[in-house]
Amino acid sequence: MKGKPFQYSELRARIGSVLRRRLHPQDGPSRVGDLVIDPLRRRVTVGERVVPLSKKEFALLRMLATDPTRVFTKQELLDAVWAYKGNQKTRTLDSHASRLRRKLDPEEGRFVINCWGIGYRLIDG
Repeated sequence: MKGKPFQYSELRARIGSVLRRRLHPQDGPSRVGDLVIDPLRRRVTVGERVVPLSKKEFALLRMLATDPTRVFTKQELLDAVWAYKGNQKTRTLDSHASRLRRKLDPEEGRFVINCWGIGYRLIDG
């Protein structure tokens, strides 16, 4: 029997993602500074302001919020949010992260942090 080719980094990222979701269910609201994410209501607020997000923006924010100071690689985020398997370059993640940053904090863009050449994290740690 011939197995599918895979990379160990991808396998490790996928296992880690499944374990995080299983060990730390995010059913209730989570707070990161003034940012509150309520997955049951699918509602995000910054202070008192409700922030409307698309389905993918919300999924990206939830993923980043699982460990707010951790830098998630672009490939981890593409796998977890878009189930992206391609070897081709894509700007999808960058576009969504940019829109998410502007929606959460239009003046300062303080929540979604780009770690150049690596990926993204939610806050400075």
